[in-house]
Amino acid sequence: MSKELTRVVDELGREKGISREILTAALQDAVGAAVAKRIGKYLEPEINIDLDRGEIDIKIPKEVTEFGVTNWDELSMEDAAQYKEDPQLGDMIMVPVTLEQLGRQAALVSKQRLMERLRDAEKQSIMDEYQGKIGEIINGTVLKMERDNLVISVGKTEAIMPRKEMIQGEFYERGKYIRALLLDIRMNKGWPQLVLSRTHPNYLVRLFEAEIPEVFEGLIQIKAAAREPGERSKVAVYSTNSSIDPVGACIGVKGSRINSISKELKDEKIDVVEWSQDPIQFVCNAISPAQVLLTNVFEDEKTFELVVPNDQLSLAIGKRGQNVKLAAMLTEWRLDVLNEDEYQEIRKERMQEQEHELKMLYEIYNLENISSLDADMINKLREHGIDDVEKLSDASVDEVAGALEVSEDIAVSIINMGIDYLTARLEDMDEEETEGDGAEEE
Repeated sequence: MSKELTRVVDELGREKGISREILTAALQDAVGAAVAKRIGKYLEPEINIDLDRGEIDIKIPKEVTEFGVTNWDELSMEDAAQYKEDPQLGDMIMVPVTLEQLGRQAALVSKQRLMERLRDAEKQSIMDEYQGKIGEIINGTVLKMERDNLVISVGKTEAIMPRKEMIQGEFYERGKYIRALLLDIRMNKGWPQLVLSRTHPNYLVRLFEAEIPEVFEGLIQIKAAAREPGERSKVAVYSTNSSIDPVGACIGVKGSRINSISKELKDEKIDVVEWSQDPIQFVCNAISPAQVLLTNVFEDEKTFELVVPNDQLSLAIGKRGQNVKLAAMLTEWRLDVLNEDEYQEIRKERMQEQEHELKMLYEIYNLENISSLDADMINKLREHGIDDVEKLSDASVDEVAGALEVSEDIAVSIINMGIDYLTARLEDMDEEETEGDGAEEE
């Protein structure tokens, strides 16, 4: 029984990738549990396991007794003489036993404990092997479709690929070889579950590293990637070596390199663009193949306004908006694309708005709004650089008194008039704005 048990454990270890040290410890723990079931947990047995020889040596302590043996932990004087010369009453002698002698219940306990330990060891083996491979490509073989998950054999364990991580329209035949990105390791009912993806942008990045030597060697860097899986993607590349054309190197002669990657992704169209530290240049590269005539940057809104020729608007936007969407994902900017005619109309409206705002500001900040100032006083203030109400409110008493050639008391009075007027007007504007926002909500 010992040889059979060690053989089964050894085979399981090879199949599951569990080291012999862990197997030995698991078997020792299982046998220890069986012995404890038979003799109690307070006695200390000796257990030695040799997987190479297929041997399990068990010795349990027994007390030499004068009377007849009634318990498993007792040994007669006659039997004790087999293991110790001149035994004495009360001596504790280590007596060898076999697994069979421990009994059926002990064997069941041993089997249960062994399976628990082997399962824990297998779980740890999977974690040790794959934890460091998250974000890398792994290979496998398609087993079956189970609900919304594709089950894939990846050597010593199985992985799943959820439907959202599959390229739409791709057919996964049983037994088919498959490559995918190890996206995550999740615990499912206490067991590590490998999650794969063929749609994640990093899968495209890893394919570049695998298929393009310059990328693998670090001569070309992948700065960003964006995908519409199975349809179109954009990859931003950069090289610190001026003698290397990063875009050309990634595409290859007659598209040989990029075509092999595209084929792996169900003929996904891949645009390779050059990354630039200058956001404007990078955005212009990303929106290719359309030509950009003009850019406006709105930093607060993290938005680029791109103006393209009239006949290139559809090219810039792309089929179902794919080109501009991918460019926005790649650059992490919001992109508004306009043709020349649209931009001219918008520009005209903006200029009118600006003129209106300037006119309003002039009317609000005009010194003529301060009733105590006549034309001569206004001219004197303007000659000293105090040409609007805001500057008057911020001016010092000495500045106003010197410009108008008046006393400090009069200067203070004029400054206070400016402050009071400006405060009242700004409060009125805030109220009008609040009322306007309320009307829009209704």
